[in-house]
Amino acid sequence: MNIGFITIPVNSLEDTIKFYKEIMDFEVVTRFGSPEQLEIAFMADKKGNQLEFIQRKGERVQHDGLISIGFNVEDIEATAEYLKSHQVKITDGPHTLPSGVKLLHAHDLNDVALGFVQRP
Repeated sequence: MNIGFITIPVNSLEDTIKFYKEIMDFEVVTRFGSPEQLEIAFMADKKGNQLEFIQRKGERVQHDGLISIGFNVEDIEATAEYLKSHQVKITDGPHTLPSGVKLLHAHDLNDVALGFVQRP
């Protein structure tokens, strides 16, 4: 078995699509639903890994960082600067563990935790 996608409820599908497209370099794979009830968008990174974002009319979601998406990066310092330049909320790091692994933590506009890892 392989993971096909991860589902994340969001407060604004439009804003979420814009964030993941413009900042995280994802593309919309498919989008459907009804703005009056429920809208869904699947977005994929360059390797085809997919996130499903769902907005339900009249529903407010609070993730409080309980959902986390992890990203492997080549350069943690460059990633931190890139995120800062796009006003992404960095919550911790970057810092280096004794193993040499470098970590950075941020949050998206839905308060979904974003973890960035640079391996030695």
